[in-house]
Amino acid sequence: MSKRIYLDYASVTPIDKSVSKEVLRVSKKYIANPSSIYQEGVLASEFLESCRKRVASVLEVHSDEIIFTSGGTESNALAINGVIDGYKNSKKDLGEVEINIPHIVSSTIEHPSIRELLFSLEKSGEIEISLISPNEEGIIEPEKIAQALKPNTLLVSIMYANNEIGTIMPLIAIAKKLREYKKNQGRTEFEMPFLHTDASQAVAYLSVRVPSLHVDLMTMDAGKIYGPRGVGALFVKRIVPFKSITSGGSQESGRRAGTENLPGIAGFALALEKVEKEKAKEFKKVEALRDLLLVNLKSSKIKNRFTINGSMLDGERLPNNLNICIPEIDAEFLVLTLDAMGLCVSSVTSCRTLSEDSYSYVVAEISGDECSRSSLRISLGKYTTKSEVLKAGKMIAEATERIM
Repeated sequence: MSKRIYLDYASVTPIDKSVSKEVLRVSKKYIANPSSIYQEGVLASEFLESCRKRVASVLEVHSDEIIFTSGGTESNALAINGVIDGYKNSKKDLGEVEINIPHIVSSTIEHPSIRELLFSLEKSGEIEISLISPNEEGIIEPEKIAQALKPNTLLVSIMYANNEIGTIMPLIAIAKKLREYKKNQGRTEFEMPFLHTDASQAVAYLSVRVPSLHVDLMTMDAGKIYGPRGVGALFVKRIVPFKSITSGGSQESGRRAGTENLPGIAGFALALEKVEKEKAKEFKKVEALRDLLLVNLKSSKIKNRFTINGSMLDGERLPNNLNICIPEIDAEFLVLTLDAMGLCVSSVTSCRTLSEDSYSYVVAEISGDECSRSSLRISLGKYTTKSEVLKAGKMIAEATERIM
């Protein structure tokens, strides 16, 4: 297995060795439930809160604004449902009998955990939604968000960076549009609509300082930043109306029931601190390797057979992502062929790999139906080497030639 090349970091990152050691250390040292009132439980609770403060420090927010979860998918569900339920409860508290159906603005290229949830809530009549399509470069334009806003718009949910094509969304500009809308509506900045972003793919390379991003909720996933799998966090600003979507426990200040995964949370906190410290260096490193891979593909036998999905401009794409369309080729078959050769890449987000029709709806939005079934997602990380990139380029060209 050591000779195999892993270029699917967007799916899940290998755990950092120091993080793995921290998970094991905490597993052994803190054996009690943080909710227990005896000494061991109190010590576990104190350590849990220290981890919360560390995460909050990186984001430059209050520690009580951090909710620990099982990962990105739960954080997204908690953000959407928690705000909807919180809004309805706040309306009831004000004695309002008539509750308008909340309106949510999102995009057509969101992660399935957002997309499918919104469709389900709309179908059940709980919300109405407006989905914004990206431009041809895979970017959600702030002006389109502004045009979709309505008096009952409760939430805008736009991912920070796309998980398939790696394009970066102009969150700061989107947040500005929301502030302008509120001002025009005679509302304060503490009123709806609120802004949520799924930052799972962005944390390792982009700024997550909330005061500069002006987001109200933010999703993070440890499995995308060299941390343990099955743990993540949701930032929820104090001003946001929010209600737990699970019952059966008062953990996380009553916002997320269930015993906290203390070893995983400790690993997440350390992983977050490490990527924050290393991101500037890693950004340059993986970007250089990604560009080297692209140069090799452009000089290979398939140089005239592929196009790039999404913008390649500075500031508009994650440095570790390359998504290419090779028309007339079956992407899944190409992935399996490359797997047999020892290269791990993907065709769509892993959350859709096992579906009956695993075409990429993200790629379809910007490059058409054919590319949606003929595209490769190649994502690098901090353990990727120059030698691996050079070999991967040759493998992709060779496999494509063999298939076609």
